[in-house]
Amino acid sequence: MEKRARSSSREAHGRGSGSAHKENKRAKAERGGRGRGRRDAGPEQMALGRAGSSGTKSSSLGACEWLLVLTSLLFVIVTFPFSIWFCIKVIQEYERVIIFRLGHLLPGRAKGPGLFFFLPCLDTYHKVDLRLQTLEIPFHEVVTKDMFVMEIDAICYYRMENASLLLSSLAHVSKAVQFLVQTTMKRLLAHRSLTEILLERKSIAQDVKVALDAVTCIWGIKVERTEIKDVRLPAGLQHSLAVEAEAQRQAKVRMIAAEGEKAASESLRMAAEILSGTPAAVQLRYLHTLQSLSTEKPSTVVLPLPFDLLNFLSSPSSRTQGSIPLPNPSKPVEPLNPKKKDSPML
Repeated sequence: MEKRARSSSREAHGRGSGSAHKENKRAKAERGGRGRGRRDAGPEQMALGRAGSSGTKSSSLGACEWLLVLTSLLFVIVTFPFSIWFCIKVIQEYERVIIFRLGHLLPGRAKGPGLFFFLPCLDTYHKVDLRLQTLEIPFHEVVTKDMFVMEIDAICYYRMENASLLLSSLAHVSKAVQFLVQTTMKRLLAHRSLTEILLERKSIAQDVKVALDAVTCIWGIKVERTEIKDVRLPAGLQHSLAVEAEAQRQAKVRMIAAEGEKAASESLRMAAEILSGTPAAVQLRYLHTLQSLSTEKPSTVVLPLPFDLLNFLSSPSSRTQGSIPLPNPSKPVEPLNPKKKDSPML
């Protein structure tokens, strides 16, 4: 019996030590995972963590300050029916309020929306609008990768995300965001060529937004969107681009004109082959041309020549193969002023 008790106690001790060893391993693995998670966390998440921790910190009140607070509360209680109208304010749905008591930021989240209580003599409150804000970035010079100097303006859309952190870290929000956007765009566009800036505006705007978020999250601001509005090129660069575009346009016009001349020559050759088989069609075409000239330009004087005269003037040696033969009239041509025969009666 004693041996069995000893063996059972040894087994229990071995099981206990084994379970304790396994628990130690699990604890070490969890610690390592937490450390790896902290190392893998991006700069934005770390910045947000620092922002949240710094935003919740507030200095405690001293003895004299607590005495003033108690006195003020006592005064509010004594004058209760009338003091309540000076101690309660209403905040809209899109607003938040930060309260400073004797210069100290009150701990906790921002107040609102709805009613909030404050001490009129000791507290001061600041409203923060959480709606989307629009900031127009004026024109500023940017040097591209291929050493071109241009002017760019942009639009930035942002909103206030952490009201207490915003009021405690920034004095002028719009100026800070404007200067940050300008410096970020100069830094990012320095690695882009002129063609990329003109053609890849969407990707550039996304890169600028990501770079801005990494900085503004520490201030309690969330950048929603950034867009490049306009690009101004220098006068010399505009002139060179215009000259190049004009040269390309002229070359294209010459190519179109050459193709048109080629098509016209083919059409004329086919028309000549058709007219050479039907000599009467030449005369009809000649008469149609005279009619169109008299219709379009009535002030033009046209002196038509008969085809017989043209046949007489053209020598047989000058007629080459492929020329259009002039039609020969089937009937002899009467003279213009024929002589009248004498009548037998005379």
